[in-house]
Amino acid sequence: MNKIRLLFNEKNISIILLLYFISGYFYPNFLKNNNIYLYITEYFGIYENLLWIFFAGYVFSMFMKNPIKRIVLKIRLYFMLLSGISIGYLYLIESLKKLEETSLDRVQEFIIQVGILNINLGYLEIYTFLKIYSNVRKDIFVGILVSIIFISTIIITGKAIKGVLLFIVNFFKKIYFDLKEKKRIKEEKLKIEKQEKLEKEIYEEICNIQKIYQEKEKNEKDDDNDDTSIEISEEKRDTEATWLPSENPS
Repeated sequence: MNKIRLLFNEKNISIILLLYFISGYFYPNFLKNNNIYLYITEYFGIYENLLWIFFAGYVFSMFMKNPIKRIVLKIRLYFMLLSGISIGYLYLIESLKKLEETSLDRVQEFIIQVGILNINLGYLEIYTFLKIYSNVRKDIFVGILVSIIFISTIIITGKAIKGVLLFIVNFFKKIYFDLKEKKRIKEEKLKIEKQEKLEKEIYEEICNIQKIYQEKEKNEKDDDNDDTSIEISEEKRDTEATWLPSENPS
């Protein structure tokens, strides 16, 4: 009984059905024999591949153990569909600019020609577009579509955008800190050079003062020596004068 429950649980049934649908593209089965794939192509057009990506991702999400990651993946899959449909609507609105006559019958005829024969957006896309276009103002319709595409892009590529933003922020942060470090090194170098220059000037000033002082001492010594020589000469002259004979002896 447990084996039967394990075999026929939601996950296994989903993956079996998905594989069965995919196999019909390569091998004949009940769906292919009854033209189911032809109807899918007619009603969904180029969105057929997008639908298979959606179903494959949805089945894959069932096997994810982390509930938060599972919910995030499902949300991204839904917004992927919304974004694809919105892009198709914008393509049709852009194509209508080529249409000169804007009567409802002419618009329907033109949209069917462009949406089915030119690009094959599928009957569902064309039908829903005509219903919305005839009941909603064009500028409001375009604004809603652009908003859906913008929000879908952020949600689908949120992680990639976050990585890019972090890379850009880290890049400019590195440049900022490099410039700041270079500025700090430059200021420190200038400070050291200024300090060395000041020390050199002080040293040269001290040397000049010492030189002046030494020259002054030398000059004073020379003056002292000259005074001593003069005194010795006078003393010698006086001594010699005492030894001379008197002119008038008694």
